[in-house]
Amino acid sequence: MPGLNLTKQEAAERFAIVQRARYSVSLDFTPAGDTFRSDTTIEFAATPGATTFIEAVAPRVDLIELNGEALDPALHRDGRIELADLAEHNTVRIAGDFGYRNDGQGIHRFVDPADGEVYLYSQFAANDTRAAFACFDQPDIKGEFAFSVVVPDHWMVISNSPTPEPAYEDGVTTVGGAEHGLARWTFGPTVPIPSYVAAIVAGPYAYHEGVLHSAKGDIPARIYGRPSLEQHFDGDRVLEDTQAGLELYERVFRTEYPYEKYDQVYVPQYNLGAMENVGCVTISEDRLLFRGRPTAAELEFRTVVVLHELAHMWFGNLVTMKWWDDLWLNESFAEFVGTWAAAEVSEWKDAWVTFAANRKSVAYVQDQLPTTHAIVTEVPDTEATVSAFDMITYAKGASALRQLAQYVGEDAFFGGVATYLQRYHHGNATLAEFLAEVEEAAGRPLDEWARVWLETPGVTTLRAVLATDDAGTLTRLAVDEDVPAEHPVPRPHGVEIAGYRLRDGRLDRDWAVTATVGGDLVEVPEAVGHPRPDLLLVNDRDLTYAKLHLDDVSLATLEAHIDAIADPMVQATVLDALWHMTRDGSLPAQRYIDAVLTLLPHVGNSATAESHVALMVVALRRYLAPELVAEVTEAAAERLWTALAAAEHGSDIQLQLLKGYAQLASTTEQALRLRALVEDAAEIPGVEIDSDLTWDLLGGLAAAGGIDLEEVDHYASLDVSAAGQRRAAGVRASVATVEAKQAAWDALVRPADGPAINAVQFELAAGLARAVDPALLAPLLDDLLGSLRTYYDANAGFVGARVARAALPVQLVGRVDGLADRLEHWLADHGDAPSVLRKTVVEALDHVRRAQVAQTVSRMAIPA
Repeated sequence: MPGLNLTKQEAAERFAIVQRARYSVSLDFTPAGDTFRSDTTIEFAATPGATTFIEAVAPRVDLIELNGEALDPALHRDGRIELADLAEHNTVRIAGDFGYRNDGQGIHRFVDPADGEVYLYSQFAANDTRAAFACFDQPDIKGEFAFSVVVPDHWMVISNSPTPEPAYEDGVTTVGGAEHGLARWTFGPTVPIPSYVAAIVAGPYAYHEGVLHSAKGDIPARIYGRPSLEQHFDGDRVLEDTQAGLELYERVFRTEYPYEKYDQVYVPQYNLGAMENVGCVTISEDRLLFRGRPTAAELEFRTVVVLHELAHMWFGNLVTMKWWDDLWLNESFAEFVGTWAAAEVSEWKDAWVTFAANRKSVAYVQDQLPTTHAIVTEVPDTEATVSAFDMITYAKGASALRQLAQYVGEDAFFGGVATYLQRYHHGNATLAEFLAEVEEAAGRPLDEWARVWLETPGVTTLRAVLATDDAGTLTRLAVDEDVPAEHPVPRPHGVEIAGYRLRDGRLDRDWAVTATVGGDLVEVPEAVGHPRPDLLLVNDRDLTYAKLHLDDVSLATLEAHIDAIADPMVQATVLDALWHMTRDGSLPAQRYIDAVLTLLPHVGNSATAESHVALMVVALRRYLAPELVAEVTEAAAERLWTALAAAEHGSDIQLQLLKGYAQLASTTEQALRLRALVEDAAEIPGVEIDSDLTWDLLGGLAAAGGIDLEEVDHYASLDVSAAGQRRAAGVRASVATVEAKQAAWDALVRPADGPAINAVQFELAAGLARAVDPALLAPLLDDLLGSLRTYYDANAGFVGARVARAALPVQLVGRVDGLADRLEHWLADHGDAPSVLRKTVVEALDHVRRAQVAQTVSRMAIPA
């Protein structure tokens, strides 16, 4: 809709007129139906005589008053209201009926299928504050927000300011078939904050009471969530992580915690991992509240997320980007500091291993797509922010900041951060202002560093050039940096280069040297005279952002002895190198798959195991020669089953092996093992088949052709929770029939009652894409491409992009002739499609072309 997409230019023009605002927001969540009442009064200074606009995305605005004068509600058009002939000091009041959402944005309404209770939460980033109340919805017009909220009298309300006691009012409302009285919760005003981190959470939430100890005194802190899940809040542990982060951040930022309280709320059907609303962090119930036994990777991820969002209280909330161009700095900083803090003060001392094995590896993939972008890139409008939330913004940016901290020294880096926060507190700032503070602290210019690291897209590749004498001693070691032809800019890489030697059945580090490499071939004379290693890593300890291509001797060593590696970071580094060599067409997929299966039982980091099981599935479906897939998949599942039997009872790797087996099971016999576990006809000592794990196993059973829709419905009837209904949708979509796949796509693109809830859509898309034999999806190709635009138009934004990315049948490469041509024709025919959707299809086309090369390499490696 015209007007809903705020441009950078429009924001700059409005900021020239309005810089700050004070909001009194009254919300009434008690009326029946799909709307709530929103009545907002905004006080703001402006350039006298100027004209600007304020946003309000609502089905109906029926009251507009400007400086005491009633205006025609017809001024509300396309989500905006023009404000003309402004005074120096202005008061505008705007009221109307605003709509609840089910896509995880605005005010998301969740109805618990178990009891009919209603839970609300706000998600305003990037610019959906306007979907809850009238506002100047851009990050540099900060506001002071005072909320007054009317709800059923058994509800809690949580916001940015300290939680008050409710006042009970006359009247009744009905929720879940029961009548309730009314209560009003009136919150004090906030300090100036950007609109996208204002927050309202309301519903019959339960909470775990706590307190955080700050340099300025005790801070109230609660962990909220739905009462039926209270036993799974793990509140003490979450608060322990929060406390450790608070102490660390106050010390290194040299700034006290800026707000009056700190709540964290598990919310259902959440699109993201979490959101840094000031003093009221929302956390994904679906991803980070565990009904069953979590893996160590899941627990670590929650800790890093907790520390990430806490860091935003200073970096992002106290000092805010001026426009979404600097979203990367906001998120990269929190990503870097959250991981750094986890390694410093939590139990997850190998957090950088997890970062390397997971998020950073995803960034390498995104950074090679034709849609890649520099870390610092212009965001022309708010629609483009959907694409900006990617692993280039998060993980590549965090890697660059890690390099910056190494380049200038950690003390200088955090010294610059501290002065940046002190100078711009409660205001807005840009990258240039951030770098100026770090430059001052470091005493060295950063212009060139910023140009090559922040302003140049693409990932480079490091490889070793070696020479030895007859005794096997290195006479030369140099490091070459391959830069992408599209972005031929080399970068300086501060690295450790290490040689590993096989002794007594172990690959241990024999020697190491530090070096700065990049650009032209760089000689490393310090390595000369060392024995030629069995395994050479030119980015040992993963200190820089660059792919590795291993030399032939190292590859041969890994093929024969990869299970001799005990160090978790080395394990993650070599698996990542092999994965990216496979994607680059430099290594047959079967060799990567074999390496994962060999090393997996010995992997010391849970996220490394989880990540490479998932990547192995991609390699099987996409990069392996199609004629090998059935045989190699069956054999891979058997190897996991054998390893599972030998794993230590109750260990994390035992659980990861079982989850991996469920992803790979493909034959009738393998499916029967899953059925026996689900039906309690068999057991694995040390593993409890809890509700979440049951759904994992059912998904594997469905994909292997071992269960039909009627039986899935039976299991759904046993788990009527929101998680159960969501997971059931995914299992139905995983059933290995064309009819089940078509039904899943129909549910997405042709829903009977409007778009499905976001969380259900994600499960449907993942289940649709899941196929032991990807050729199963071939009959859907015409419909998938033909109705993709229709789907996205009804689900534009984060949900639509995520579902479209999953549903595009890239895995049909090698099974359907002309798949790349079909995608090219789609792009030619839809030149006017939304930029986010076109980006998704462009990326799918690149994945197809890369897979074509990888399948050829795989086929060439088949013994004659």
